[in-house]
Amino acid sequence: MNVLFLFIALMLVFTVVIIGTTQRIFQIPEWFSNPPVSFELLKSESKRVKSFWIPLSILFIVSACTSIILNWQYTDVRNYAIAGLACYAITRVLSAAYFVREIAAFSKMPADALPTRELLHRTKTWLRLTTTRDVLQLLAAIFITIAFYNLLT
Repeated sequence: MNVLFLFIALMLVFTVVIIGTTQRIFQIPEWFSNPPVSFELLKSESKRVKSFWIPLSILFIVSACTSIILNWQYTDVRNYAIAGLACYAITRVLSAAYFVREIAAFSKMPADALPTRELLHRTKTWLRLTTTRDVLQLLAAIFITIAFYNLLT
């Protein structure tokens, strides 16, 4: 039984959920408050955001994978940890395939560009779909918590 790596994964996934939820409630509404003028915030924050989320994601994936390998013989722990890792992996795939690409495009728009109907539709779609990531990250945290609980009992 190896508790350490699963505990690290648990702390990291809850960091993702807490920071992601805080960002969703306070920061993201500012980014989309008045497109494309508000996209200037994306330009100024993009480097800092990347330098936070990429290492955090890598650390979570490494610790979750390590805990799965080290606790492979515990079926419940393994299955819940794999489910948590899968939910998290889906969020990363979605981010790479859509969300990051759109944010990059938004941040390249000049502030004096017109807020076209198409742009407003894209921003509303981005905001609506990002809820999927939030839910998947929460599910990942729940599955990792259940895996940790099963490892302790």
